[in-house]
Amino acid sequence: MDTTCVKNKPSSNRSRPDSSISITGHAPEILTRIYDTHIKLCIYRRTMNTDVKDYANFLKNTFHTLQLTQIVSLHNLNDLLCASLPQHQYRQSFINDMHTVMEMFACLFELNQIGFRLCVLNKTMCPRFHTDKVPCRLITSYAGKGTEWLDCNAYSTNFIEILNEKPGYSDSVQRLNSGDIALFKGDKWEGNENSGAIHRSPDIDADETRLLLSLDIIHQK
Repeated sequence: MDTTCVKNKPSSNRSRPDSSISITGHAPEILTRIYDTHIKLCIYRRTMNTDVKDYANFLKNTFHTLQLTQIVSLHNLNDLLCASLPQHQYRQSFINDMHTVMEMFACLFELNQIGFRLCVLNKTMCPRFHTDKVPCRLITSYAGKGTEWLDCNAYSTNFIEILNEKPGYSDSVQRLNSGDIALFKGDKWEGNENSGAIHRSPDIDADETRLLLSLDIIHQK
């Protein structure tokens, strides 16, 4: 992954001819488009390094109690993960990858500290479509099914309720790939209040697990 800071923001907002609220690209610079007024979801589709994938699957399949949730900074992330994650030949490759993801997020939003969560999930965490009560959240599934989302503002409440009752019911439901890095605007994004990107956790079977990383904006007081 390119470690270049993705801090540069678009100089102007772009208009769109349709109701799509997402944008997808294969380079990390796509994440800067989160500053476009009409964009609520940016997806960086990437191919993870094989070593990173191997360690992610190792965690997903063996460390079912993994739940790391705290405020972290870039300089203490390596120590935190070395102390918390099981030894493996590819552990440092995995930690380096997460450091790069976190560095992009910190640079994009000019953060010294980040709300960090890394967890293995063996059940559907948020099965109903919802928006997040945050300015913006980064979500990536290192292993297992990705987050599901809706690419439009125009869905009626009744239609969303139907989708909530029947997981995978409609072609309107889209899903992130494993490894995708996504930025979801939340209800507290300035100028986008109470109108975050609509998403939910994927439905998983009893024998399935996911390895999920999420990052939140933390502003120092």
